Amino acid sequence: MGRRIRIIANPVSGRGRAAQVATGIARRLRGLGCEVGCFETARPGDGRRAAASSAGLDAIVCIGGDGTLNEVLNGLPERDAPPLAVVPAGTANVLAKELHLPRRVEAIVDLILTGRIVHRDTGVNLADGRRFLMFASAGYDSITVEALHRRRTGPIRMSRYFAHGLAGLAGYRPPCLAVTIDGETVTRRAAWAIVSTVRHYGGPLVFTPGSDSGSFEVMVQDGGGSLATLRLVIASFLSHLSGWRMTPGDVTRHRGRRVALSSEDGRRVPLQIDGDPAAVLPAELELRPRSVRILTTP
Repeated sequence: MGRRIRIIANPVSGRGRAAQVATGIARRLRGLGCEVGCFETARPGDGRRAAASSAGLDAIVCIGGDGTLNEVLNGLPERDAPPLAVVPAGTANVLAKELHLPRRVEAIVDLILTGRIVHRDTGVNLADGRRFLMFASAGYDSITVEALHRRRTGPIRMSRYFAHGLAGLAGYRPPCLAVTIDGETVTRRAAWAIVSTVRHYGGPLVFTPGSDSGSFEVMVQDGGGSLATLRLVIASFLSHLSGWRMTPGDVTRHRGRRVALSSEDGRRVPLQIDGDPAAVLPAELELRPRSVRILTTP
């Protein structure tokens, strides 16, 4: 009996490219003797439900953006979960960028069948149990993401994220956040906090250049308004271009395995997880070391 593989694809990702890639991968795997089941998502939660019954399979292939990947991650069974093959077809594709994952059908099939399995850390928001593979944050980006998704009618291009984010700076009023890491309060007046397991961010930005396994890297912007936020975004863009660590004076970076975020002034502050709106503060984020298996190139 061949390998048992489930493909979960968001058909609108990549302006329809995900559906085409899913068909090509399934056809090629079946030609190689694999037993392949295909599932297309149609509404929020479908990816999670499709992954929930995957125990014992040889692999799950997730085709879509970071939001689809997050749904699949949160649907994986606690025991005997299969490794994930991540096929980038969305807007940011942060994990695919981090791991240099292929896009061509032939290379993807090779990865599914002969790829190396790596164990990756995940995070979880203890307030609601939602897991994340890349980052969670509160501040400028979470406010922007929530506003943009409220108006969303279909796929979102990276250019729209940037345009909306820059336009939002004009009237931006930063929150006042308390950030506690491993029981120690770092600040009670942060404007922005990113809790990350990856170096890259959506688009050509690097906020957490020192991310490594075994702990979160936490970026904290201590206070500041629109101009300070713009300076930080520019510094993160230049970090991406140059490979150097560029850190404005109001930014600190920390390591830890448990991070609490809360609003100090009673204002409602959204949380974003892996690029999508997730919840509102308070949040308690805990690292789960080596808790998911990802297929990468040999």
